[in-house]
Amino acid sequence: MNRFIAYIFVLVIFGSVLVGIVTLQTTPGTRTGKEVWVMPVLERGMVSWPCPVVVWFSEQFLSDGQAYQRRSAEFEGWKRSALRRRVTAQLKRLSDNSWHRAESGIDRLLREKKISRVERHWIINGFSCRVNSPGDLKALKGLPGVSKIFAQMDKRPPASSTGEARFHGPVRASETNPLTYNHPWYSQRLQADQVWREFGLTGRGIINIIHDTNFVFSKNLIHNLYRSPGEIPDNGADDDNNGYVDDYHGYNFNQRNANLTPRTEAGSNSPKNLHGFYCASIICGAGQPEASFVPGIAPGAQWGAVIGHGRIEEMVEWAVTHGADTYSMSFSLAGFGQYRSHWRKVLEHGAFCGLYFVSGAGNFARPDSKKFARVPFQMRTPEDIPNAVFSAAGVRQDGTRPPFSSQGPVEWQTECYQDGLVLKPDISAFNAALPGLMPDGTVLPQNIAGNSYAGAMLCGSIALMLSADPEILVWDLREIITSTATDIGPPGPDNQTGHGLINCYEAVREILRRKAVRQGPVASSLPNKQPALFTASGNPLN
Repeated sequence: MNRFIAYIFVLVIFGSVLVGIVTLQTTPGTRTGKEVWVMPVLERGMVSWPCPVVVWFSEQFLSDGQAYQRRSAEFEGWKRSALRRRVTAQLKRLSDNSWHRAESGIDRLLREKKISRVERHWIINGFSCRVNSPGDLKALKGLPGVSKIFAQMDKRPPASSTGEARFHGPVRASETNPLTYNHPWYSQRLQADQVWREFGLTGRGIINIIHDTNFVFSKNLIHNLYRSPGEIPDNGADDDNNGYVDDYHGYNFNQRNANLTPRTEAGSNSPKNLHGFYCASIICGAGQPEASFVPGIAPGAQWGAVIGHGRIEEMVEWAVTHGADTYSMSFSLAGFGQYRSHWRKVLEHGAFCGLYFVSGAGNFARPDSKKFARVPFQMRTPEDIPNAVFSAAGVRQDGTRPPFSSQGPVEWQTECYQDGLVLKPDISAFNAALPGLMPDGTVLPQNIAGNSYAGAMLCGSIALMLSADPEILVWDLREIITSTATDIGPPGPDNQTGHGLINCYEAVREILRRKAVRQGPVASSLPNKQPALFTASGNPLN
């Protein structure tokens, strides 16, 4: 009997230890025994050392490739502002918890010079660093909570604080209705002017962040330039204690300063230098007493600027913190491979924090182009990201597709996402023979072309729609903007024009109808039919 009791006692002790081990292994944020996933190019040594990497901890707000759809259903009916606060707080809490568990190990690797240039992130629960050798990569894998390690394909240039930032104090905006100014044909074709005329909505209260390489300012864009309420311009101080000095209008994450015009004024009117200016003009360029032209879809909205290569986490965090609404990305990045998953997760988390990410479809469809790519790789990052990124195909004024406009579908077969073939682009806007506003206020008809500007039109259209209801969630607006689009291709959605041409008027009508239903007034008080196309005083440019 005594031997039997002793045997039972040993089993109990062994079972308790075993339970303790299992409990320890499944504690959130600790290693679970599952092998850390490492991007194949790192495992195979197909990189140069030291190599920049991005590390994910195991706890993520969106835990897997299907979590975006699941969690968007979970938060259905929330207000966007409330969801932003909730998700931002949760992302930061996850980051704090994981960092606390791994911090001593990270400090040790820094002391041993196995890693360097550590940059912590909260929009994705993880951090970036440089790893010095394959053996040091093994040490990085051993940190508590590490689940994935990506080779960083968007190289981050060393910071160089050069150039002089320029600041523009508040300027009194003209209260004149934008319909009293000349405006381009694309405003009418997208029916933005009807929204101005019938609903009195111009994008007021909406902040658009434009991610580009250089910006030029003019009187059409200065009065509605974003001015951070917590920052005193040009005093060389970080007044709002967010880690960025003088980020009054935006920030240059490459140079680590507030210089948004890094290219010299010489040659500033070149198309390359004016790219960011053109995008800002199309989104929210406004008329002023000395300027008779309104190029923007949402001329009442504000805009801010960011410049940066390979710091998408930091720039998205900055935009969320400043209360931005849209984030325009008129660029296209190829060759990311598995690293696409990192960008997608960052932007998915950003969407739950209330950001509408917008991109053009790209200009890589011409077989004679050096950058030609075959479908399903013709649309690249970020425009190939489903759900969280609204991508705009570009068409001519008559609705036909220029031969350079990239087409879908795109394919997602990564370790994190297995969607297969995905319909892209989402929607259409215009990208050819567009009138271009110059910094001196003159307008050159049929001056610019490219899918960057289709993306900017989509961004301005979303800003206009958000001014009808700033609390609408990203996935709800996606459903509205696609369901109200005017089909211009084969019946139904297609991989050249998406769901069709943006129809600002019908989208805003539907947003206001839903808002009225939610708030109680009778929805039938809204107009029940579309008014005739309105022409501004003066002759709109063709």
